[in-house]
Amino acid sequence: MIWTLLAIAAVIATKLVTSLRLKDMKAKLETIQPDIDELRTKVAESEDEFESLRIKEDATQTRVTHLKGVVMHLETQVKAPANAANAPDERGAILEAAEAG
Repeated sequence: MIWTLLAIAAVIATKLVTSLRLKDMKAKLETIQPDIDELRTKVAESEDEFESLRIKEDATQTRVTHLKGVVMHLETQVKAPANAANAPDERGAILEAAEAG
């Protein structure tokens, strides 16, 4: 009989201690909740900015790729022989001067 009373007392004491701890934890959560909300807002803003930067980076990378193609095409045209056999090759001379200079 005494063990039963001790077990009931232990259960009641455990429940009381747990209840007090939960109250303390809830109070701590309420004090830091504004900071948590502020951080969540900042994280959301940062994610939006990151997405915007990623889109700009993709667009810039696409432009660079296209410009590389244009430069390669222009280099090919400059290095190509002139259409007329006797016409002076001004483009080739300019390219050679630029490479030598």
